[in-house]
Amino acid sequence: MWLFGKGGTMKIKHSIITGFMGKLRDRFSEYHVDRTPVEKIAAVAQVKGANGVEIVFPYELKDLTVIKEALKKYDLGVAAVNVNIKAESEFVCGSSSVSTKQLRDKAVQFIQGSMDAAAELGTDKVTCCPLSDGYDYLFQVDYQEAWRNMISTFKQAAGYRKDIRLFLEYKMSETRVQCFLDSAAKTICMIHDIDEPNLGITIDVGHALWVGETPAESVCLAQTKGIPYYIHINDNNRKWDWDLIPATRNLWDYLEMFVYLKKFNYEGWVTSDMSPMRLDPINAFNRTIATTEKMIEIVNRFDSDRLFTMMAEGKTVETLQWLEDNVLK
Repeated sequence: MWLFGKGGTMKIKHSIITGFMGKLRDRFSEYHVDRTPVEKIAAVAQVKGANGVEIVFPYELKDLTVIKEALKKYDLGVAAVNVNIKAESEFVCGSSSVSTKQLRDKAVQFIQGSMDAAAELGTDKVTCCPLSDGYDYLFQVDYQEAWRNMISTFKQAAGYRKDIRLFLEYKMSETRVQCFLDSAAKTICMIHDIDEPNLGITIDVGHALWVGETPAESVCLAQTKGIPYYIHINDNNRKWDWDLIPATRNLWDYLEMFVYLKKFNYEGWVTSDMSPMRLDPINAFNRTIATTEKMIEIVNRFDSDRLFTMMAEGKTVETLQWLEDNVLK
């Protein structure tokens, strides 16, 4: 999956983060209604083209037996378990990076528990976005100590079981003004320093856009360094992580990412991390998956060799014309 390849038809599996099927909140309002984890799974099953879920540990996985029965009932798989190491009251100032070993140990326990849950649910992925690990003010933290602590935390967690891969997700800001893992490059540096074989990077399209990255380049960086990647899809205005329906603001970025996913023979999950706060969730996720499938359809009918040959020859204007002829028709 991580080797360069050519040709063929790209096929991916679609999943949805279950939390977006329940009550959503921002600083000012609440949207939609509370749902149980089983009710959220049932809602995902109503979305056309949805093959599975990404589900949150520990809050949505308190009864694994019930969850497994619901997944079987609705014929849904599990793309990944999302381990939340920020929501506990003790974690508001950090979990993996803090100097207090007791808190770091609790974060490790959460990740280890999520790995066990993932194995029982039949997935080999745990994704973790350490959003409370960062800082709000200058002179607030010792950056070197925080980096070393994160390495220690994630190394211990990853070493717990090698059959589950731990994917680290980056984001520039929120809940902290500055998150330590804020870019693809820095996350890859972290993965290099942790030096465990079962690590990967979660590339969230919106997080990449917000921090000023080109999502396709972020994918290429991970591919070049031989680091497995897992994809979250959404969109924004590059000024905030709005989690909009994909390709509604940055269509060409979205399309280019799928060009490279095809080039690299990516056949994994693509997970909708889209927040339908003011939209009907079923309709919004229907649109998310339909738009993504349209991107894949376009990429699959491309003459990829022709595209990359023109790029290699420096024929920029001709390439843009070719793209217009093949996309805008």
